[in-house]
Amino acid sequence: MSVRERVLDTALALMSERGAEGTSMRQLAAASGVQVAAIYHYFPSKDALLTAVIDERQYHARLADQPNDVDLADPVEDRLTATVLMFWNGALDESPVLKLLLGEGLRAEPAAQQVGSELLATFRAGVVDQLRVRVPEVVEAGDVGAVAEIMIGQILSAFIRYTFEPQRDPAEIGAEAAAALVSTISTI
Repeated sequence: MSVRERVLDTALALMSERGAEGTSMRQLAAASGVQVAAIYHYFPSKDALLTAVIDERQYHARLADQPNDVDLADPVEDRLTATVLMFWNGALDESPVLKLLLGEGLRAEPAAQQVGSELLATFRAGVVDQLRVRVPEVVEAGDVGAVAEIMIGQILSAFIRYTFEPQRDPAEIGAEAAAALVSTISTI
């Protein structure tokens, strides 16, 4: 692992726990095992570091490269549930990044707001794309944008529950979010 990658991984861990403001470059250097000057060699500011932490995750490519493991002969409800759970599991995998962005966004950190806004747009496009592939009936009904927005809301709401109710089983939280979406869509 390169010095840059080690710094980014350590920054993500520290910032997701303490926030960007609560993480000094000295703390990051000590935890990464590098000199502060090495961090500034790669990242001229904390904002640049925060942006790089998110950009390095390559969300555009990862969202475009989702498996199409659904059978279009399966009921719409099952395919919609599988799609929600696919994105939910992705959110769980990225929980340090999401916690960091949400925390920094709530503190009105400009770099986090910009990066978070871009990530949300990427996520929205990825959800729409996956709905088109996995649940084409939604597209035929003309509701793909609305369904995508409801799905995003369910996943973000589930993530908040996961964050504030750590004793709950994440799979159960995801299943509840999927069931609510399916119930809502079936009544439209």
